[in-house]
Amino acid sequence: MSKFLIAVGVIIGVLGLGTYAYIETHPQEALELALKAERDRAMLHLKTVEVNGDRWPYLEGGEGDVVLLLHGFGGDKDNWTRFAGHLTPDHRVIAPDLPGFGDNARHEDQSYDIATQRDRLAAFVEALGLTQFHLAGNSMGGNLAGAYAHAYPEQLLSLGLINAAGVESPVPSDLMREVESTGRVALIPRSREDYDHLMEMVFVNRPWVPPFAVEALAQQAIDNADFLQKVFTEYRTNLFRLEPVLPEIETPTQIIWGDTDRLIHVSSARVMDDLLPNSELEIMKSMGHCPMIEDPRATVELYGPFIDRHTPAGM
Repeated sequence: MSKFLIAVGVIIGVLGLGTYAYIETHPQEALELALKAERDRAMLHLKTVEVNGDRWPYLEGGEGDVVLLLHGFGGDKDNWTRFAGHLTPDHRVIAPDLPGFGDNARHEDQSYDIATQRDRLAAFVEALGLTQFHLAGNSMGGNLAGAYAHAYPEQLLSLGLINAAGVESPVPSDLMREVESTGRVALIPRSREDYDHLMEMVFVNRPWVPPFAVEALAQQAIDNADFLQKVFTEYRTNLFRLEPVLPEIETPTQIIWGDTDRLIHVSSARVMDDLLPNSELEIMKSMGHCPMIEDPRATVELYGPFIDRHTPAGM
């Protein structure tokens, strides 16, 4: 059952009569209630920690070896909620809002390229007192995870790259062809129609979300469009290419990719697999850019056994 279908039921139970009127007039507040319900179901708790003067919101739950999850461009910590719910029974899962995204700080006078974000992530890891952990990232978060793995190999038990950015794709994606032909960046919606187009690009089988949640999520993206444009420009101007560093990453790595990814073509997965000295590749059939959202259970069925194989006894 859809996480939002469950969450809507929780909202109705909490608010009782007048629920639908409330949802129609307060979509953002209703979305927050829905997300809280889904976090509770996944045994995740919302926490914050101060890092270099900014408050980092993050989700945390479970006990055992630590799994640190990094969302992609335009995403946030809740991109991992349902995926994490399958891990929290046996692992301590941490999913932050990266700087510039979600409820983390946005500073117009600061840079958000991968190298800078890597240094911020290192400060977050230090603030939480993490010493050894599994690290996984999706899309831009995968690019960041690869950069981090190269800089701090002693900290990582494993590396997970899920439809990760960072290498030149042998086959251009639909996203890049659209950017080159029209200048339109689907990742940065500026209208409700743009948001629907982005969802079509991200998913093969778009998860059902009730209208109030779609409206709230779309409005959040539209409100942040100018800042996302700044981050996107910096990301492309100061590219952190993974091709030169992947051969030096000896951390056990799992590459997971949706075969129908329209944002980063699946041919990128084989580039990474060929360059990494200690990797395994899993291609998911009829799957888009965010497998952990589109089919969290199937994604965990690949990722869970991988991290279990690379967790030292006693952790």
